[in-house]
Amino acid sequence: MPGRKAGSTSLEEELPSPVSVPVGLVLALTLPVSLAVLWKFSLPLLAVSVLGEEAVQRVTDVAFDLAAHFTSPCPVWIPHAERRWLQQPSDRQIRRVSNISRREFVMVVNRGEPVIITDAMQGWESLNRFDCDYFIKTYPTAEYFDWQKGHKIRFGDIPTVYGGDPDSWKCASGYFDTFWDTNMKAAVDWLAQVPEPYFLPEGSLTASTAGHVRAPMMTGFLGTPGTGVSPHLDETCETFMTVQFSGVKNWSLSWPEVHDGKLRWSPPMVFTLNPGEIMLWYVGMRHHTEVVSGCSLSFSYRFSTPAPMNYFEKLRNALQSFPQEEIRKLFAETKAMDVDYAEHCEVNRHGDRVHLS
Repeated sequence: MPGRKAGSTSLEEELPSPVSVPVGLVLALTLPVSLAVLWKFSLPLLAVSVLGEEAVQRVTDVAFDLAAHFTSPCPVWIPHAERRWLQQPSDRQIRRVSNISRREFVMVVNRGEPVIITDAMQGWESLNRFDCDYFIKTYPTAEYFDWQKGHKIRFGDIPTVYGGDPDSWKCASGYFDTFWDTNMKAAVDWLAQVPEPYFLPEGSLTASTAGHVRAPMMTGFLGTPGTGVSPHLDETCETFMTVQFSGVKNWSLSWPEVHDGKLRWSPPMVFTLNPGEIMLWYVGMRHHTEVVSGCSLSFSYRFSTPAPMNYFEKLRNALQSFPQEEIRKLFAETKAMDVDYAEHCEVNRHGDRVHLS
């Protein structure tokens, strides 16, 4: 080129060669994918190979729990490890029945079969009356134990504690018993408005193992969406009957089973309980609940007769085939205070009634 000095370069020579469009597109697409693979697979595999799968899972659970602690509007009520367990449910589905006879009901209980009776509360005036708002206005001095606050709160004080707008009661949840001094007067009214379901043999809720009549054993539960109770075990030998008045709850149930020669909890059977439905479950069943919509109000009754004899015999035989330390380890997973409680269940007979308590 005329006038060009030795050693000089043209402008075109100084500029880098442009990357072709196809190559740039490939790089743009593959880089995020490569990073995702590194984060999702390569790093976890490396961590597992160095620390071990169990240690990595524990670290992951702690990380999720810490994140939930700082981001959740309510105190965290279920650890990530338990949530992970619930995300691997059983293929078994709970059976939903209606128009069940007393004879059929006794057979269901004898098998220890969890079941939902969909028409159990038809005709009950309390079904259309009992909800969180009704209890706040009608029984303002009655109390429930609030799991989030860690102390008892009067129903009438819920709007003051959590805000006047029901939409602001985001963390309200807890339980209440009929025998508390503050609740005894209201409990008379609660029980009077809840008739015995049509399928229950007469007197089941008031029959005691000693043969005399007792007051129904009932515990109430209140909860707002997003609240619940982590998987746990109720240390009683009696059968539970849960009555759902308002709100919608997710449940899980599992029980001890022998799998590949080892004693473990069965994969959780997960299901939904709707208003107007009654659900039965039994001794030794691990369970959790979570409110998914509406303010939930439910009652849980306990009765000792009819008894789940067939189920209980299988449960007892399964437990007795393992060393006591393994049984205690299994029940300790549920945070049970008495890990030997199932061994203390007794069968009693009074007339034609068989009791398990």
